[in-house]
Amino acid sequence: MVTAEKPALPGKLGQLGAVVEEALGRLLPPSSERPESVHRAMGYALTSPGKRLRPVLTLVVAEIFGLRQRRVLEIACAVEMVHASSLILDDLPCMDDAALRRGRETTHRRFGESVALLASFGLLNLAFATVAERGQELKMRRYGTEDMVHHLAAAIGSGGLIGGQALDLESRPEDLDLELMEYIHSHKTGALFLAAGELGAMAADARRRDLEVISRFAKNLGLAFQISDDLLDVLATSEETGKDSGQDEEKATFVKLLGVEGAQALASELLEFAVSSLDPLGRRADPLRQIALFVRDRGR
Repeated sequence: MVTAEKPALPGKLGQLGAVVEEALGRLLPPSSERPESVHRAMGYALTSPGKRLRPVLTLVVAEIFGLRQRRVLEIACAVEMVHASSLILDDLPCMDDAALRRGRETTHRRFGESVALLASFGLLNLAFATVAERGQELKMRRYGTEDMVHHLAAAIGSGGLIGGQALDLESRPEDLDLELMEYIHSHKTGALFLAAGELGAMAADARRRDLEVISRFAKNLGLAFQISDDLLDVLATSEETGKDSGQDEEKATFVKLLGVEGAQALASELLEFAVSSLDPLGRRADPLRQIALFVRDRGR
């Protein structure tokens, strides 16, 4: 039996992940309501086993700037909805044609491609509705709900996740180029990390210079996370990661470009940049430093 990726978020980060896990189910439309098949597929994709690193990032950032967990929890869950939506699309036969995700059948294998597509768009729309509704309940002076929606939309659009995914699908090993690789993955993966951090800071009405600190941290963290994914694709088995191993064999990856040791070195460098960018926040940013350590260790 295939199991999900082993390393779990440590300490309080893991506790926050569990809080997100519990909340996700509450936000889903009932699977007994029409269209039942789409609602079941949405639930299957959203609640499949995972670390919930992106929504945990949102919660941690919001707490750093003084916003209570319960007030930002559903916005954090919206980030996970976007992530789950993107994974459904990423796994489709017309994209990566994956059989496994998080230790079980991919959504299209379980429910069929048409239902999987509808479930993906259902999750995406639910995410935007959640941010719009919950954002209106926050007392923000520096930002508005429209700012939060805009940042999330920008992370997903052709200048973000969609653009990165498009270039990733087109890339081949002969296209290997560090600038291209950084562009692809800072958009495909990094953009949602960036949005996760920024939404947490905005929800807490952080100062704009503090928002910039979080943006720098999240940008480098997201790229390092993708490199660790490339490393796991080579170094780990399906039993260890919960998804198809060797999935990137025909693609341009950081490991193909730099080798295992070179990719590990680049990830470490990016994480050093991420951690050093937190200096203006002092000790209160320690949970973010913990996240960086987790990302570093998962790629080793």
